[in-house]
Amino acid sequence: MLTPRLGHASLKSADTDKGRAPSLHLERATEVVVIGAGAFGGWTALRLQELGATVTLVDAYGPGNSRATSGDELRGIRPGYGDREMYTRWAIEALEEWKRRDEEWGRTLKRPLFMPTGRLILKPEWDADLEATKAALDKYGVRNEVLDHDEVARRWPQIFTDDIGVGFFEPDSGLLRARQATETVGHAFQQAGGKLVVGRAALGRQAGGRLAEVQVEPGGTISGQEFVFACGAWLPRILPDVMGSRLRTTRGHVFYVGTPPGDNRFMYPNLPNWDVPGSTGFPAQSHDNRGMRVRVGGAPPADPDTVERTIDAAGFEVFRSFMAQRFPLLADAPVLETRVCFFENSIDSHYIIDRHPGLENVWIVGGGSGHGFKNGPVVGDYTAKRVLGQERDPELAAVFRLKDDQF
Repeated sequence: MLTPRLGHASLKSADTDKGRAPSLHLERATEVVVIGAGAFGGWTALRLQELGATVTLVDAYGPGNSRATSGDELRGIRPGYGDREMYTRWAIEALEEWKRRDEEWGRTLKRPLFMPTGRLILKPEWDADLEATKAALDKYGVRNEVLDHDEVARRWPQIFTDDIGVGFFEPDSGLLRARQATETVGHAFQQAGGKLVVGRAALGRQAGGRLAEVQVEPGGTISGQEFVFACGAWLPRILPDVMGSRLRTTRGHVFYVGTPPGDNRFMYPNLPNWDVPGSTGFPAQSHDNRGMRVRVGGAPPADPDTVERTIDAAGFEVFRSFMAQRFPLLADAPVLETRVCFFENSIDSHYIIDRHPGLENVWIVGGGSGHGFKNGPVVGDYTAKRVLGQERDPELAAVFRLKDDQF
């Protein structure tokens, strides 16, 4: 469970009585404005509010909107990160928090946010990345299995595996309902006393190396003591001088495939999340009624506000070629839905959580690099504590700092 470091603040016993992560009572509430209500911004705003700050959350389109990096229906959660052991730890903590919040919010949720589907990695041969992943999972007591070709083919005959030499299975990994989760975090934030504003934010009045307010369209300004910009693909636009060359925003193509009526081979538990050369995907979930999710191919950067979220003929050709090779039983299956998902990648694929170099009370949070959603609860908790001066780990700060290297 994520619990705040107390510092000089005092616990509110009412929160501990409810079984929630304890909040803090600050001697003087800090007014914080968070821009962006996605996975990073929404969780940061919620944790700041729970820690005793007075928070306004601003988003151009609202939590869970279809343009956001945190949009779409599903995201995976898994602890395997090769030699980046820190993300293994964070993913374990995040999964515990997702489960705890499921219990806390269960009275209002129609469906749980987390679904334990497992994760299967398929590769031609055992490699250094799998070796490091296994070492980290073993260190933290996370269940895993190393499977040879014959065992993979026996368990999952619906996948073409003639070119696969090894499988690595993480049975405790799973799926998160992304859109529902983002909307739920936004609702919980408001229930905790936070204010949500739907509008486009931009830098406003500045004085003495500090930001005094943000301008919000349509009309008005919002002032604060601290500001957190967690805008995903919009960071280079809102902060062009700082972020214009520090993020590379790409688009991933997602297809929801209709499986044959009565055929459950492509549903959990007969198929887990899968990661194969060139693609990742999730099993068809009968209770979501969307089909099997396949992410393959993509497109160059584009304007996240105006680009049409459609996939062209070339993208469909890549998809059909992949399905014919890896899932031949679904080679001609109908596509039920498509998504175009934005990914904002940092230069080293680490998150960016750092102060603006020219504005001492402005924080920049981004660079999810395709794996940020799962860690939303931990990123939000960490960022909130840094903003409030309660988190001072220099090693983590060095990992998440704005790097000099640029794209």
